[in-house]
Amino acid sequence: MFSALDIIHAVRFAWDVYNLGWSEELNASKQYEDFWNDVRSLAENLQDISRVVENAKATWTQQSLQLVRSPGLPSQKDWDLTSLREIIGDYHKTLTDCRKLLEENPEFRKNRNFAYNIEWNKVIQPKVELLRKRLEFHNTKILVLLRPLELNLLSEIHRDLANRIDAVHQTLLQLRGLLIPDVEQAISEQETAVVVDLDVPDEIESRFRLAAERSYPEIRTPGNFPLHAGADSFVEYFEESTKGFTARGSFLDARTPPAQQYLALLKCIWIMRCLSNCEALRSASADSQWPGYVHQLREDLSMECQRFKAPTPQAQRLIVPDLSGINNDVAYDIWPAENIADYMSRHTEERALEEVLKFPMPSQSESLHRELKILRLESTRYRLVESVEDKSTTPNRRQELKMEIDLKTVNFMPLYAIPSSRPKALEVMIASPTADITPTFLEPKHIFSLQHLLTGYKVYGRYDQGMVTVSFTIPGQPKPLEEHGRLQLWLPHPFRSSSTPSSGASSIAPSRFGNSRTSLGTGIETMSLNSRSERTPTRLVSPTSPLGPASSISFNMSRNSSSASSFRENAMSSRRGGPSAPSVADSINRSRTSTSMGDARESMTPSRMSSQSTTNKLTKTQRPPSIAPSTRTTSSVTSHTSMSSITTVSTGTGRAQIHTKPAKPLLVIFLKSKEVTQKLAIVAIQVDEKTEVERERCGCRSSNSKCEDSCIERSGGSLLAQRWDADRLGSWNLAKLGVEQRKELPEDAWEDLKRVKLKFDSLEDRLKFSGKPCRCKPLMQHDLSTCVLEGHHGVFGIVKQIGSQNLRNYHQAREEAVGRSIELAPLLEHEY
Repeated sequence: MFSALDIIHAVRFAWDVYNLGWSEELNASKQYEDFWNDVRSLAENLQDISRVVENAKATWTQQSLQLVRSPGLPSQKDWDLTSLREIIGDYHKTLTDCRKLLEENPEFRKNRNFAYNIEWNKVIQPKVELLRKRLEFHNTKILVLLRPLELNLLSEIHRDLANRIDAVHQTLLQLRGLLIPDVEQAISEQETAVVVDLDVPDEIESRFRLAAERSYPEIRTPGNFPLHAGADSFVEYFEESTKGFTARGSFLDARTPPAQQYLALLKCIWIMRCLSNCEALRSASADSQWPGYVHQLREDLSMECQRFKAPTPQAQRLIVPDLSGINNDVAYDIWPAENIADYMSRHTEERALEEVLKFPMPSQSESLHRELKILRLESTRYRLVESVEDKSTTPNRRQELKMEIDLKTVNFMPLYAIPSSRPKALEVMIASPTADITPTFLEPKHIFSLQHLLTGYKVYGRYDQGMVTVSFTIPGQPKPLEEHGRLQLWLPHPFRSSSTPSSGASSIAPSRFGNSRTSLGTGIETMSLNSRSERTPTRLVSPTSPLGPASSISFNMSRNSSSASSFRENAMSSRRGGPSAPSVADSINRSRTSTSMGDARESMTPSRMSSQSTTNKLTKTQRPPSIAPSTRTTSSVTSHTSMSSITTVSTGTGRAQIHTKPAKPLLVIFLKSKEVTQKLAIVAIQVDEKTEVERERCGCRSSNSKCEDSCIERSGGSLLAQRWDADRLGSWNLAKLGVEQRKELPEDAWEDLKRVKLKFDSLEDRLKFSGKPCRCKPLMQHDLSTCVLEGHHGVFGIVKQIGSQNLRNYHQAREEAVGRSIELAPLLEHEY
């Protein structure tokens, strides 16, 4: 039996735990203080229960003294309070857990430094939050229980004494408690109390019952509703109901509570009806506090329902909200779900990830919002998050699908690019070793951005020519191989997310902005068109410097801060161009102004000019020998005159620069066989200075030609081509062309490919791709730039010229670096 003495022991234990963790001398943090105030509240509430019980015992003793002659009257009164512990819950375990937390972490009693706050958030606070929820639930139920507990104890005293005295002594039986001023009147009011509730719509009641039966199938039998679980659910939902709503005025919307609060109130009404018919409540013993506790819950519910009823003044009566928007089955659950994840080992939640891409996705209705986000995990690892949110419900329903990919292993099937005479859906398939996803996009630019991320190549000007007949000529074959094709032109370009700070130039296309500069390049490199470039002409010949390996190391040991990278940044600063549409000629005739390399060279100091002149006289054999750089100090510098990467590293006695040769642009052809099998393939042709559109091979030698064909060849040999054939859709993998997966020639080479003939559906498409013959006779680089920018060579000519300029800039940067690498000197202190 749980008696008054056990309550006294519980109070002492609660105060012992509180005093163990709190003293006025502590300079405690706010989090700790709030937590320990909850412990104190439980101690005070348990003490209030003890006071109510002790007052009832004292009342019995006092009243019994006036009836000493009554036979069989005991001098002491005690009650079986076992039901108290059932109602309140296992507060002893909660207090024990609080004490354990304090004993294991005594240092958190004091307010400490920043490191303490971090540790609090990561380690202690989650445990404290769980304990505070438990403490609050105990305290809420005790506050409800105090008055019915006192009324029940004093009512029993009143009945017992009333049976032992006659009418003469009836006036002496005036019982008064700590919470109840007149026990007899309270008993009368309890017996005549009118229950007020609200109508629960049949559909909602049915959903309540179905939800309740999932966890307690036995409630299908009348009277089998669980008493303890039902009362706890009532208390929790009552705290979430309109009890916490206050009208903000007299208008209807100001007197309408949120739908979720009203739904919680309807749950309480339905639960109370079930509790009223509960057999466990009806058969409760005389000492049980359950009947009084449930009666008090019913009174509180009636008072809340009264706010929606008349006699409440019209201006203050609450308005029933519309519940039609709440369609989520979870919202109708009767049994509050325990978050079992709270019992998992302590772990740190995932840190904020960089968002690199975000697209809207097609939706079936205006209320459904779909989007695809891509988050960066590591340098080559990303997370795809597709989400859908239903904004027609309150709260909004949201679902997410997550998938992780690695650029080194991902499969990217461009379903949108399958050659077809009809428009294709903007779909792709992305597959990892463990999962796959097939998203649909709203616009082609979204696909191209995703493709750029996965491959490291950007589709120039979003040029995407659908349905071209492609013929491949290979010596020794009886006839050309003819297939359906789709064309794209790719430029190698590092992917930069929207959150990545951009450099002075980040575009890969000619400018389309009115009177702004017009430059041909990637934005990282620029071809000048003004008169200054004519003073220092570059003739149309291949670079005289020998082609080195893909990467080379040159030394730069100058003592001043004027490095090769700063020179290039000053020379090519503010070179920015925006993306261009495939219609080239219209967009390029708008401006002819640009800052040239000649401007930068004229502004150079004499020492630099001398160094540059020396560079031109150096031969390959005069270059300093390569020395493996140390890892003492490393910094990355991106050249603003080339797509190549220049990395500066410390060698211990100086500084070295590693120059990486830029990749070539690609003509990418998506293929579908004309045979019954309709097998798919991808061909990538490297576009270098020798790769040309040979107009003599077809009928477009004159500017007035109506020829719809373009022939691509490479002077002096076969095209630098690779081909990937797919035996199934899953192996048609565009990621194989990407920076992380592509193997350089001769891997996957299509050997002896001499010519590729492209037959377009219209003359306009052919002109867009390869332009038309012109009267230009370029003798210098400037002349060729002008011709290309006029659109005479189409987008193919622009892409080819960008690639050529990147290569020239690479060699120029190497030569400039070598020219400043004659004298070895230690690094300055600030450069470490």
